[in-house]
Amino acid sequence: MKKKNNFRFVDQPEDPNVGLANEEIAFLQKELNLRFPENYIYYLQHAGKESNVFPVENDIVKLKKYQNQLKDALKQRGLLSTESLFCFQYNIEYEPLVGQDFETFYFFNLSHPESPDLYIFGDFITNFDWRGYDKELTNKENFVDFINHKTKDKFGENRFKRIGNTLLGILLAPFIIIVLIIVAGQVLIEKIKNQ
Repeated sequence: MKKKNNFRFVDQPEDPNVGLANEEIAFLQKELNLRFPENYIYYLQHAGKESNVFPVENDIVKLKKYQNQLKDALKQRGLLSTESLFCFQYNIEYEPLVGQDFETFYFFNLSHPESPDLYIFGDFITNFDWRGYDKELTNKENFVDFINHKTKDKFGENRFKRIGNTLLGILLAPFIIIVLIIVAGQVLIEKIKNQ
């Protein structure tokens, strides 16, 4: 069964998720002349204006700029030149180790609309001694998994998963104890036979 929109949204009263209205999403798609992936639309509806895990851009001026920046950066590398792409987030951070700005693009490859791939394209350090850096293209494949991984990194395991693991441990404990007793008994019997 294919995963669709099972994002893990964490309720944080001091840092809530705030979604975009359908009209706002429709405006962005119209201005960019793109059709967003279904799971991305769902994410925008729940965390498109403000996200406590992974913010995405909703300013149309910035989004238009990101599309051009991404195309230029990929063109310099000869990558994905014939694909339909949508860059939904761009970050730039100063990296003191190499004294350079590091940029990261997050985007979808919309050429396969039934299952658009999530890509990350950005700078990474290649050589700490020589202070080298280069650009790398990473295909993360699934946006839902990507967001849920970010959520797990920030907030830890899902509460129900922790409870489930605890209950499983409690249920398995007697069986483990019995197995250990049997193994210890076998070892003891072998020692008695060998004497």
